Amino acid sequence: MLLTVFIILGAILLLVQTTIFVRMPPWLGNPDLLFLLVLFVATRLDSYRGLILVMLYGLMMDIFSGFVPGLYPAVYLGLFLTIRYVSRQVIVDEPAHQPPLAATCYLLCSGAIYLYMAIFNPGTNILWSWRDLLLQMFILAILALPFFHVLSRIVARISVDRRRLFSRGRGDNRFIS
Repeated sequence: MLLTVFIILGAILLLVQTTIFVRMPPWLGNPDLLFLLVLFVATRLDSYRGLILVMLYGLMMDIFSGFVPGLYPAVYLGLFLTIRYVSRQVIVDEPAHQPPLAATCYLLCSGAIYLYMAIFNPGTNILWSWRDLLLQMFILAILALPFFHVLSRIVARISVDRRRLFSRGRGDNRFIS
């Protein structure tokens, strides 16, 4: 159930960011909500579900981007594995760590995409603009806290509904749950 909800949520966020946010003025920014969803999945969900979701999000992003096939799944997989490795040493799921995590991860992923395109596809004209990149990082840092809070509520709601669905009644004793 959780995988289905997150797949649908990822598809909706990708549609919103590729249809509505593209029409916004460039000075206002274009938030990458799917990237925030990838960060949430990497920090909060278990490994096998997170791996499946990250690869699906990368494939969906590949379809919409039109770049080299396999670029976004590789970047999102690298991000997922890096966050999993770093989370063994540092606490990354605290609310105070989410805005800097979103900003630095976006900078690293954008740099990886730019380097990949510059090295392996030199004919492609990719614009690297520090102003746009810093604006994106700022927007993602601001949106990280409310976005993670809403997604945490969704996960909690789904897990409570699932427990209630599979729990058996234990009689009239209110002290045994």
